[in-house]
Amino acid sequence: MNTRPATARLVPSMRRRTRPLRGRVRAAILVATAAALLVFAVPLAVALRSAYVEQAESSLEREASRVLVGIQDNKILTTQKLPLVADGDVRTGVYDALGARVNGTGPTTSAMAARVAANGTPATYKENGDLATFVPTDDDAGTRAVVRAALPSSAVTARYLRAWALMGLLALGILVLAWWAAGRLARRLSAPLEQLAESAVTLGSGGFALQVPRTGVREVDVVGAVLEESGRRLGDRFQRERAFSADASHQLRTPITALRVTLEGAAVDPGAEVGTVSSEALTQVDRLESTVEDLLALARDLPAPAEPVWVGPVVASLRDRYRSPLATRGRSLVLDISDSLPPAALAEAALRQVLDVLVDNALVHGRGTVTVTAQSSGTGVSVAVDDEGTLPDGDLESLFSRRSPKARGTGIGLALARSLAEAEGARLLAARPGNGTRFTLLMAEWQPRRIRERAPA
Repeated sequence: MNTRPATARLVPSMRRRTRPLRGRVRAAILVATAAALLVFAVPLAVALRSAYVEQAESSLEREASRVLVGIQDNKILTTQKLPLVADGDVRTGVYDALGARVNGTGPTTSAMAARVAANGTPATYKENGDLATFVPTDDDAGTRAVVRAALPSSAVTARYLRAWALMGLLALGILVLAWWAAGRLARRLSAPLEQLAESAVTLGSGGFALQVPRTGVREVDVVGAVLEESGRRLGDRFQRERAFSADASHQLRTPITALRVTLEGAAVDPGAEVGTVSSEALTQVDRLESTVEDLLALARDLPAPAEPVWVGPVVASLRDRYRSPLATRGRSLVLDISDSLPPAALAEAALRQVLDVLVDNALVHGRGTVTVTAQSSGTGVSVAVDDEGTLPDGDLESLFSRRSPKARGTGIGLALARSLAEAEGARLLAARPGNGTRFTLLMAEWQPRRIRERAPA
């Protein structure tokens, strides 16, 4: 059976079914970079080709002009050696008016040379695989000659192809750089999300003490802070629920034990009256039911009641619940309730549970008479539970510390009582008055704008 949490199995399965964010970010950046390169590179390549062609035409025109300056007369056309060219790939030749070559290099006849000689206008043409520039001139005799300067078209093509190759290498370098930068950006974006996913898995597995690392990305950090806060709240709720289980077992033990004692006493006493036994058993059942209802109400974090809590009746109800258990041990219960008690600002369920804990603590751990005194105290109400037992030496505050989360019967009651009291804004104190033990519950007086009900008689 697979015991891994569902959240822990969900993340890998989603990774298999979906494309990772890193790949998507990297692909998007590469596509955008390639599109930008195409938008700029294609016009640039066309412009470079035109620039190289224009540069070649300008070079050919200069070479033709240099040759033209060196021509003196028709006789020299056939005997004079043509000047050397600056560009080794350029070939120069001189043609007569009929297009026949009379000096230099080039095709034997040139129809383009004859055309330029006829119209007297310089021009550039493609002829026999060459890019050729023709420049006409007139001598003193009126015979027009044409100088032809030519460059192989393949040489011009090779020049701008080399430029295109350099552009391609540069574009490839830009793509590699974009791929590297996209990888870093993708990791920067995806790593925090993966950390959040792992934190969510940890939270789902019960690890409520989350510490999500801050990434510098505001939105991701906000989600991380929310996860940490959610983990803290869930941890508190889980801890409260676990503590409630221990508290409930502690609070239910007393009425269950009393019910057991009543029933076992009736079982071993043949002369026991059924009516008396039933009455005592029903009293303990009522106490058990009241305890369960109080604990459930407190565990649900219900708000404080809208009406005041009258302390006198709650204290008086202790007589029915604890008179018999104390009498069984040869001890007595004394209730001293002031006649002029003001209403207290405390939930009735919390008050009952705190008093049950204190009286039960006196029953189990104390000695002699148990005295419960309810009286006004300054601007509030106090209820003191005294017995003739002794408290252990040391700090009295340690009495209210929970001994262990797994405690069974010890180290729970007083910690629960103080927790309930403080949750309602009250205080629970311990003292050693002479040779006895005293626990005092201090409650603030209820002070609404107007109290419509009177205290019960």
